[in-house]
Amino acid sequence: MTEMDVERLRRVSQHAFGQRYRLELMLAIAGTGDGIVCLTDLAKTLEITISNLQSPLRALVETGLISPLPRGDSRRKFYIRNPSAAWAWAQELNERCQRDFLVSASGSVDSGSPGNDVESPGSNIP
Repeated sequence: MTEMDVERLRRVSQHAFGQRYRLELMLAIAGTGDGIVCLTDLAKTLEITISNLQSPLRALVETGLISPLPRGDSRRKFYIRNPSAAWAWAQELNERCQRDFLVSASGSVDSGSPGNDVESPGSNIP
């Protein structure tokens, strides 16, 4: 992902969740094969400080999207992704963000294109 892609994703995350890094975090968690993640590994992968990911991670725990795993003998705390349509929705937001950027970058906006499914108030009035 380019810096512009990441910044665009963070703006969408801010609008959708009120947190700049939550969508990025959700996409990283959704992309894991087994759904098991560690905050330290996520921070390294995303190149984001642990302190910037703590609040979004806590929000995912509080909403039940991930659950902490017992520590066992590890010093690191692991979490497991819980089944939810929210993971597919996060991927959809990302795809929409990319598609909308491509449409706006090409300079042509088609009002009938996918993604413009919100009608203006009064648009169906003759």
